[in-house]
Amino acid sequence: MVELQKKSSIMPLLRQTGLSELACQFAQFVARQDKTGDSLIVLTAGLLSDAVSQGHVCLSLNQVGEQGSELDSILPETVADWMQRLEQSHLVGKPGEISPMVLTASGQVYLYRYWHDEQLVAKLIRQRLQAMPVIDEVALKPYFDDWQSTQPGVDWQKVAVMMALSRQLSVISGGPGTGKTTIVLRLLQLLLQQDKSVRIALAAPTGKAAARLQQAISEQGALPVEAKTIHRLLGMTADNDKGRYHADKPLPVDVLIVDEASMIDISLMATIMKALPRHARLVLLGDSDQLSSIESGAILANLCRDGVAFSAAVCEQLLAVTGIALQHQTGTEMIDSVVMLQHSYRFDQDSDIARLALAVKTGDDDGVIGCLLNGADVVWHQQFDSVTIQRHVAALYSPFFDAVKRRESAEACLALFEQSRVLCALKQGPESVDSVNTWVERSLIKQGWRTQHRFYHGRPIMVTQNDYRHGLFNGDTGLVLYDEKGQLSACFLNQDGVRWLPLNRLPAHETAYAMTVHKSQGSEFDAVCIVLPEQSSPVLNRALLYTGLTRAKLRVSLVASEPIIRQCVIAGFDD
Repeated sequence: MVELQKKSSIMPLLRQTGLSELACQFAQFVARQDKTGDSLIVLTAGLLSDAVSQGHVCLSLNQVGEQGSELDSILPETVADWMQRLEQSHLVGKPGEISPMVLTASGQVYLYRYWHDEQLVAKLIRQRLQAMPVIDEVALKPYFDDWQSTQPGVDWQKVAVMMALSRQLSVISGGPGTGKTTIVLRLLQLLLQQDKSVRIALAAPTGKAAARLQQAISEQGALPVEAKTIHRLLGMTADNDKGRYHADKPLPVDVLIVDEASMIDISLMATIMKALPRHARLVLLGDSDQLSSIESGAILANLCRDGVAFSAAVCEQLLAVTGIALQHQTGTEMIDSVVMLQHSYRFDQDSDIARLALAVKTGDDDGVIGCLLNGADVVWHQQFDSVTIQRHVAALYSPFFDAVKRRESAEACLALFEQSRVLCALKQGPESVDSVNTWVERSLIKQGWRTQHRFYHGRPIMVTQNDYRHGLFNGDTGLVLYDEKGQLSACFLNQDGVRWLPLNRLPAHETAYAMTVHKSQGSEFDAVCIVLPEQSSPVLNRALLYTGLTRAKLRVSLVASEPIIRQCVIAGFDD
């Protein structure tokens, strides 16, 4: 091992390894504050900050040496040696101590905020791992008898609804099209039928996901429940990130149902759990195989990690009420509280997309390459030059471009744009959202369609900041079009039709020919084009590729090299 004598000498090395500027800045802060003179403290701080920026809630010292980077030569020979040196710094404390970094006995290093939030969430979840009396089992049985199953074997939708009615905490995970929205609607109907005074809150992390839930509710008739963003439900604003509700002023709800829970980070989950009344039920829905939050902590994936297990008592109850017979098992802390939906109603299990997504999900990189080479509805492109990518994007949006050029109605243009999307792994850099948007707009200028002005007829936009005044939320997409007066205005599609907004009233937004895979969560399109970077990146993993693929209902085109695809598949969900 090469020993670094001066803390300052490690900073150039940190930058050479590709750590973000934020990680380097945090490392420099620690270098100024640390009194030991040990460069390993500074190195650990940089690695920890970088891990957090990648969505991890902590840095596992046991896994750092497995990465094969330029840092290997300066790492301690054993994790025990590393931990011993960290313990010498006043900036590193034990669990329960208030310090910038927290070191656990198993070799995990946390920023104090995330350690505290994780401990709080774990404590409050354990308090809710208990049965609650089903309101009226006798009244429920006819409902389940009339509920016709359309799939062979166990109807996991029924199991999920019954679990949510009988547990204080229930976690329902399923891939695209597995019926999570149907479960929400069934659950709302049953709760309100059996107790019309029950207070139900329905929330999602993004405005787009909340709007989709609201639309599904509206189609079912007069259900007195409004879907909101989690931030709006909690009263969180730019000026008050803690929200109006907390342990001393809990939310006025008896049941909280949260959709797209994979997008919830550890700090937001802590805020939710603190604001939830002690008596209230909590139902979390999402896809545990999908990308986790851009912030830190894969909450849903961790809750589902040990799989599904039901006790003898719950199996007996399920059989009595739903007629479904399950084998009881011994399980972990989450026993009786997790359901994994198995059947997708979005596409056939033997479809090209389904087979490709399954191969990605199971880490079968050879199977993924085989699907890409032989699938009719999956097209694989391995050329990365801008002209080639631009051609693929133009083909994807061809119906939309034609409608815009013909000055078709806003409804028609919006509907056509929402049929397809380009998804990128990166926001900036080569083969990113920014580069794809730039290539497309340059092409439009050459065609004489688009001027050099910021706003032009046909420009797709995505809102990047919630605007409650105008009912627009982060992730909402719309178009800039000529309105009926011939003026350029922004238009958005909602359940009431097209709504127009003057350009000077638009909240923060960006061009949206392409969007990140992260931003696409909760959306579905007929066709997607996924563009991965030519060079390796820490963001490339199985969850990202799986999420991108499963946004498509009918067709997928993938622009990526074979080594990059294999890296994604092999990297797994938690790397």
